[in-house]
Amino acid sequence: MKPILWILACGALWARWTLGAEPPARAQAFRTNDIIAVLGGGSAEARSLGAHGETLLTAAHPGHRLRILNFAHAGDTVFSQLRDVNYPTPLQQVAQAKATVCILDFGQSEAYGGLDRLDAFGERLEQWVLDSQAIGTRVFLVTPVPVIREGAPPVEAYARRIREIAHRRNLPVIDVFEAARSRNDLSPDGRTLTDSAMARVARLAWNPWMHGVVSPQTDDAGRFTDPSWEALRQAHLERNALWKGYTRPTNWAFLAGDRTEQPSSRDHRDLKIRWFPTEMEQFVPLLQAADRKTDALAQRLNPTENTR
Repeated sequence: MKPILWILACGALWARWTLGAEPPARAQAFRTNDIIAVLGGGSAEARSLGAHGETLLTAAHPGHRLRILNFAHAGDTVFSQLRDVNYPTPLQQVAQAKATVCILDFGQSEAYGGLDRLDAFGERLEQWVLDSQAIGTRVFLVTPVPVIREGAPPVEAYARRIREIAHRRNLPVIDVFEAARSRNDLSPDGRTLTDSAMARVARLAWNPWMHGVVSPQTDDAGRFTDPSWEALRQAHLERNALWKGYTRPTNWAFLAGDRTEQPSSRDHRDLKIRWFPTEMEQFVPLLQAADRKTDALAQRLNPTENTR
C-alpha cells in the first residue's frame, strides 16, 4: 500500500470506528456523537496523560458518545509542526477523522518569543481558526498554563490575545490560564502542572461545560477519590494509550514513511505484501471496545452524590 493510500485508509478506519456526527450547531455546546480533535504542543499532549478533561467531559455528557482524539505533539506551535516523511499535517488528521470540534491549544511555547512575536502569534492562530472552520469543525480556544517564575515569558499577554480572538470570532474559551493563575502550589517548576494540579485546573477550566455536574476531589496523584469516577479516568487513560499507538507508531517510516520498500516492511514470503498496514487495523476493534467502555462507565456515574 502506498503511503498516501495508507493515510486515506486511516481516515476510512476512523470513520468506520466512530459514529456519524450531527451537523454543527451552537459553538458553545457539545453534541451527541461529536468527534473532538485536540491540537497543540507539549501542554496539550501532557493533558492526555492525566485524562481529567476527557473524564469530566464524558461524565457531564453521558449518552453523548463523545470521542476525544488528541493529535497534539510536543514542540508544535502555531508556526511549526515538524513531522516525519509522509506524515499527515494536524488539519489533515482532523479532516480524516471527520472531527466536528477542533480544540486549539497553543500559546505557552510561543510566549517565549516575547511581546515582539505576539502579533504574529495572533495572526497565525486566527488562520488556524479559519482553516479549522473551513473543514467543517466548530472551534474552541485554550489559554496556556501560566509560567510563574522570575524572568517568565509574557504568557498572560498571549492568554489575553487568545481571549480577544475568541471574543471577536464568537468562540468559546477553555481558560486554563485563569484556572491556574495565582496558585504557586500548582507547579513544581513554574511551567508544568503536578498531577493533582492538572485535575484541579481541569475542573475549573471545564466548569462551563459541566452542566451542573459536580466532580469529586482528587488526591495528590490526580486520582479521583470516588471509585466510579476513577474507573472512568483509567478507562480514558487506556484508550488514550491505544489512540497514541494507532496514530503515532514509533516505526512510522516502515508504515508509511520513506522505508516502505525495505524487506522488513514486507512479508518475508511475498515481498509484494505489506503486512504493517493490515496489522495496524487491529487497533480499530480495540478502540471501539475502549469507547464502549468509557460510554458505559460515564452512564453509570451518579454525579449528584459527589461534592467538590
